[in-house]
Amino acid sequence: MTEPNKDPLEHGAGVARRPWTILIVDDDPDVHTLTRLVLRDLVFEGQGVRCLSVYSAAEAIPVLEQDPLVAVMLLDVVMESDQAGLDLVRHVREVMRNTFVRIILRTGQAGQAPEPRVIVEYDINDYRDKSDLTSQKLITAVIVALRAWRDLKMIEHLVTSLKQERESLDRAQEIAHLGNWDWDLAQDRMNCSEEARRIAGLPLGDHRRGALATFLSISHPDDRVMVEKAVRHAMTSGEPFEFDHRVLRPDGSVRWIHEMGEVYRDQTGTSVRMVGTMHDLTAQREAEHRFRIAASIFEGAMEEAEERLLLTAKVFENAMEAVLVTDRNCVIQSINPAFTVITGYSAEEILGKTPRMLRSGMHNDVFYREMWSAILGEQGAWRGEIWNRRKDGEPYPVWETITTIRNRSGEIINFIGVIQDLTAIKRSEEALLFRTYHDSLTGLPNRVLFQDRLRQAIGQAGRNDDKVLTLICDLDLFKNVNNSLGHTVGDQLLRGVAERLRHFVREGDTISRLGGNSFGFIMPEIRGFQDAGVVVRKLTDALAAPFLVDGHELFITASIGVTLYPDDGAEVDLLIRNADMAVTRAKQAGRNNCQYYAPAMSADAERRLRLEKHLRLGLERNEFLLYYQPKVDLRSGRVIGMEALARWRHPEQGMVSPGEFIPVAEESGLILPLGRWALVSACRQTRQWLDQGFGHLKVAVNLSIRQLRQSALVEEVRAALEESGLPPDALELEVTETMMMENLEESVVLLRQLRGMGLTVAVDDFGVGHSSLTYLKQLPIDVLKIDQSFVRDLAVDNDDAVIVSAIIALGRSLRLTVVAEGVETVEQLEFLRREGCDELQGYYFSRPLDVDAFTQLLVEGKHL
Repeated sequence: MTEPNKDPLEHGAGVARRPWTILIVDDDPDVHTLTRLVLRDLVFEGQGVRCLSVYSAAEAIPVLEQDPLVAVMLLDVVMESDQAGLDLVRHVREVMRNTFVRIILRTGQAGQAPEPRVIVEYDINDYRDKSDLTSQKLITAVIVALRAWRDLKMIEHLVTSLKQERESLDRAQEIAHLGNWDWDLAQDRMNCSEEARRIAGLPLGDHRRGALATFLSISHPDDRVMVEKAVRHAMTSGEPFEFDHRVLRPDGSVRWIHEMGEVYRDQTGTSVRMVGTMHDLTAQREAEHRFRIAASIFEGAMEEAEERLLLTAKVFENAMEAVLVTDRNCVIQSINPAFTVITGYSAEEILGKTPRMLRSGMHNDVFYREMWSAILGEQGAWRGEIWNRRKDGEPYPVWETITTIRNRSGEIINFIGVIQDLTAIKRSEEALLFRTYHDSLTGLPNRVLFQDRLRQAIGQAGRNDDKVLTLICDLDLFKNVNNSLGHTVGDQLLRGVAERLRHFVREGDTISRLGGNSFGFIMPEIRGFQDAGVVVRKLTDALAAPFLVDGHELFITASIGVTLYPDDGAEVDLLIRNADMAVTRAKQAGRNNCQYYAPAMSADAERRLRLEKHLRLGLERNEFLLYYQPKVDLRSGRVIGMEALARWRHPEQGMVSPGEFIPVAEESGLILPLGRWALVSACRQTRQWLDQGFGHLKVAVNLSIRQLRQSALVEEVRAALEESGLPPDALELEVTETMMMENLEESVVLLRQLRGMGLTVAVDDFGVGHSSLTYLKQLPIDVLKIDQSFVRDLAVDNDDAVIVSAIIALGRSLRLTVVAEGVETVEQLEFLRREGCDELQGYYFSRPLDVDAFTQLLVEGKHL
């Protein structure tokens, strides 16, 4: 067993106790000479290598048996026989059970390569041709193998340390007679510590379902009603509970248990988990019972008193719990040795005083009134947890039982207090909870708590049909910080990163340090991949600013992997494993980037990258064109304007849907040059139509949210008008309701500047956003465009009809022009006319048209 705090690798914290060991197994002396020559200057993590040479598989076996720190074996496939190398591999893995040494096979002939099945089965790390003997490829392969051996040894060390800690905690619980349990209310599954199972008499290793039934089955029949009532009250109220009860073990024995529990709730207030402890009070109860017997002896015959008093004295003197006896006025008459050990007060210091000198000051008068009410009442006793103060001033928790002793006349003659020090138990509980659920360096939740919260998030998302984002972030090249500046600076950097990331997450999200330089995030109630992209950008922005650590200005980037529930898996382990794989892909792609795991998403990401590339080329090659959809006045039936819509004619794929390329243009920022082109082109074409005699036209151009945010927008619009010669009143700019509400103050200022130029501002897709009437009155707008989702079913859906009527009435009251989008049927047309809508556009009148077709429509003078 590895000693605690001892480095099992003998390569730790940058201090080497021996070089890395490489075993060369080859029957060719020249291969040994050349290999040593290639590797002689190799340095890995500050240490050189030690090469051992043997010339046959038989010679290699004793070397591996005697030196367990052989990290890499460079092995010739063919030596004494055609299969000598592979036979040695089988011996090492199957007979010696050595799974740590990393094996690199080498051969001089292509036909000697092992089958892929053999490579996987016997964990062969690499296969090299001897022609690479003097190349950098051999050095790289050895470094990769050394890194893998080091990681395997470190994992073994961590597993051993974790096992030792668990054994230590189990032993502490056994000594303290304290067990703990964890009840998953959603799964109705309870896990108990070994000590809890010993106390209750449950089989070790048993994970029971039907936890409440388990509680009741082990409870004494006379206590079951009380137990069920207390537990159910805690489940419904969320309040902690604490009570004593008996358990009836399978062997028929009865144990007294003090039960404490606490309930955890999810974001909806539903109780999802209950955690608690059970403390075996049997010995204490028996001691109390013995003291009662001892007290009653004083009232017995003098002949029997002497013998019984002797028994009482022995129990009194040898009890592990502190015991004090007072008179009826609470003046301390006697104490046992354990009292001095626990409190620090000797008999000389405490006798003749009252227990008031033990008070910690942590309880109010109400607490003591209730305690004395129980002591002096019908129960004649009080028991519970209380904080006392030792002689040195230290407050400490105890479990105390105070019993009233009365004579035959019912008069109080004594009070007996039995005190058990809970300090060690409390510390054990705190240490257990901290080590179980939190990272000691950053204070963040660790992998255990991360997995538990992800499990809860998945459960809630499954019930609500939501999605959950799981994101794993590895700090790039963090090892360089440790190697160059030391682990102290590295630890400070990790704490700085953790502190910065705490402010990045929302309330209800989880940020965790999963280990090393790896952080994990759980974000419930995510809509989909579009939200994931926003999260990734915020995360990279949070890490962008430098960290000042111990006088060093450090810049850090991250490789990020993302999975989404339920798209990429419905199990905790699967989502985390897939996110880890995505992180690996991000590192392989050059670090400082994000990768999505799911094959569908990976294919989509690649497709979007290709689309972005083609978008750039399309803008350069003028592959884009504008289509125009007519806008018709409902009163006159005439075409009074049109909306300009970007279309992309790809030379190979043909017409690409706007729904496909517009989101990519938004994400990549290409929407800015595309938007500028659309604005200028629309202004130029409208000017041409005006010059041809169609002087009543007004063109509407959509603005993206990126355009709305840029400070140069006003100048770009002014330049487009001036360059084309289009009058400002012939231009209408459309912005969505959501875009304006995202930053209301800035939007108001910008739109006022645009309207000040003489053009018109329209709110597109009105009704699907979240603006209020108060805000709407403040906005400098001229037109409301009813979203087509309301128009589509207004003839058959009364709710949609009511909404459309309300929007038209609202526009009329605010003196705004109201335009209905997506009008496709005569029923829709008649409804809109009847309600007083001003304008319409949609397939009922015309689909979007290219320039030639729209010109022909104008020439023909088509009416509604």
